[in-house]
Amino acid sequence: MSAPPKILILTGSYGNGHLEVTRSLIMELNKRGITNIVTSDLFYEAHPFLTNVTRKLYIKSFTKGQTIYGYLYYKSDFRLTDFRIDRMIDRYGYMRISQLMKEHEFDLVINTFPMQALPIYKQRTNPEIPFINVLTDFCLHTRWISDGIDYFFVACDSLKKELLDTGINEQKITVSGIPIKEEFYFAEKIPDSEEKDSNKTKKLLISAGAHGVLSDLGKIIEELKIKEELYITVVCGSNKVLFEELSQNYQFDENVKILGYVSNMADLMKQSDMMISKAGGISLSEALAIRIPLILTPAVPGQERDNALFFEKEGMAIVTKTENDIVPAVLSLLKQPLLARSLMNQMEKHFHPHASELIIDKALALIENPPIRKETKSISKELKKRLKIDRNIF
Repeated sequence: MSAPPKILILTGSYGNGHLEVTRSLIMELNKRGITNIVTSDLFYEAHPFLTNVTRKLYIKSFTKGQTIYGYLYYKSDFRLTDFRIDRMIDRYGYMRISQLMKEHEFDLVINTFPMQALPIYKQRTNPEIPFINVLTDFCLHTRWISDGIDYFFVACDSLKKELLDTGINEQKITVSGIPIKEEFYFAEKIPDSEEKDSNKTKKLLISAGAHGVLSDLGKIIEELKIKEELYITVVCGSNKVLFEELSQNYQFDENVKILGYVSNMADLMKQSDMMISKAGGISLSEALAIRIPLILTPAVPGQERDNALFFEKEGMAIVTKTENDIVPAVLSLLKQPLLARSLMNQMEKHFHPHASELIIDKALALIENPPIRKETKSISKELKKRLKIDRNIF
């Protein structure tokens, strides 16, 4: 019997999404007895100072730095000019990948973070092991794209189409959904009799997020309390300042419950009638699994805005443009049960269960039967335009 494979998983610490996907994949591998796994926060290990600066900028994007973050995100996507920050990050990433590959004999590389360093390494060294990308949003950024990647796992059919339009071979793409914790697939459903009881107090779940995505959450809670009979649960996550402030304000209010970090988010979502959340790839995937009517907070420019636009286009969420739109959105769901039902029905159409299981099945199959190295059709002119990279910097 052959030894279990050794696997490298590349991740990133910009927000929690890439790390959550990594943890989900590791859990699935462990279930199969595969524990020889190396994880790498590639850019942090390669250049901690630069990573800390850009990470702070990402966090600031939720409040004061939206314009700057959006500029960097879309600038790096379309590469219409020589974008030096992007090139510098790729260079550091390439150096770290080279180091890791010299230190270990991997059988597979799984990448959960958008980067060009990985395909560039493959083009220069031509290793025989498979390289796969697991996309962590519902929108496409060109830093995910390269013919040097052997396989792509994507969240939805429209993402597959976008990859096909860039010239990626259809046989290299699977619509898997985004890996999330298994508990979201098995949360107990509310009995139909309870769901149809229009007289019961409705339950609203607010995922406040670690970075303070709402500037005045207290005001929103107060407006909702005045306008409607509603039980409100707020999850503050690791935002201790927000947790302490809201806990003090609502310690005697029986209709408002303030929580910090929770380990039972799936249960909280299943017990609620609707949810206010930001448009992160993981948060949206969890909501799809539970099929809870969603109100998305004003999204920052970048992947979260593009995720929100996709959910709005497909009729899976109410997207707010400003914080003043949130209370009216909640009221519209409360007063229009058919709207809530429509959102849930659309979510069911786009839901792909057990993503980690599907991804690991196919990834292990790629180890047993490595992809044949052959010429593929040329990438499209649009992609060539968007991926204008000077390889000489390496």
